[in-house]
Amino acid sequence: MKRFTLFTFLYLALGACLTAIAFGYPNLSSGLQISLFASAGASYLICFLSTFPFWRETSLRIYRRRNSAVILPWLVIGVNIVVTIWEVQSQNWTMEAILQAFSRLLVVLVFIEIIVITWQVNSEH
Repeated sequence: MKRFTLFTFLYLALGACLTAIAFGYPNLSSGLQISLFASAGASYLICFLSTFPFWRETSLRIYRRRNSAVILPWLVIGVNIVVTIWEVQSQNWTMEAILQAFSRLLVVLVFIEIIVITWQVNSEH
């Protein structure tokens, strides 16, 4: 049975936004456009995969197997945000730097979903 969650729609919205940005700015460098399209494609793929039960079950299996998995999503999110801010700041807030930051948003969104799944499991017990 397919299951739609808030994150399914967030992945879909992120993919649509990244695709619209890549098509909306044809004068971007080809590397940045490829990065935006790749992130959008990955977002669409994760959106599709997140509708299946194995997505949640895999997250729970990893969470139960390792106690260190509790802090790992927080570390990944924190490091990703710090590195993104550092890169955007060092490039003087250029459009290219900001768009590269948007393409990293998928990683943060996946780990936020893992955190929410673990909170739901902990509240059930």
